[in-house]
Amino acid sequence: METQAEEGVPSPRSDLISGGVWVVIGAAITIGSWNMDRLANQGVPGFAAPGLVPGILGVLILLTALVIVMRSVARGALTPAGRGEPGRATLGRTALTLFLCLGFAGGLVGHGLPFWAAAGTYLFLHIFLLQLPERRAAGQVRRGIAVAAAVALGASVTISMLFQYAFLVRLP
Repeated sequence: METQAEEGVPSPRSDLISGGVWVVIGAAITIGSWNMDRLANQGVPGFAAPGLVPGILGVLILLTALVIVMRSVARGALTPAGRGEPGRATLGRTALTLFLCLGFAGGLVGHGLPFWAAAGTYLFLHIFLLQLPERRAAGQVRRGIAVAAAVALGASVTISMLFQYAFLVRLP
């Protein structure tokens, strides 16, 4: 069993709890999308059904959450040694993630910025700020900026093009 070597590493128990929450969310999304009207009576083909993309995302969330749960159990989440409390760094990262997600959804999307720019800004900040303590300790802050910028730009453009041209979804 691994030990919690660093402050920023979540305990097996906190991984088990967060993985369980994501299992419930993924299952709810999957079930909700499965129960959506497929609009077959209006001649809509199956690949264009309204619940298809959310259903795929729900299944992916569910599967990755199950991996987190299995990993936490393998790390000893169900043993007394695996019941460590989440550290301040873990709670801070969680709060930062919540703040950035709410800022993206409520502040960036649909407020004058094209979607790719809003998504790129969100991704850059999320990657850079979450990696900042480790990058600073390693003396790699400039490299962190470059990596975060490259990933954010590539992902935001790819996501925008995929939704607009493959899924035919208008983005704000």
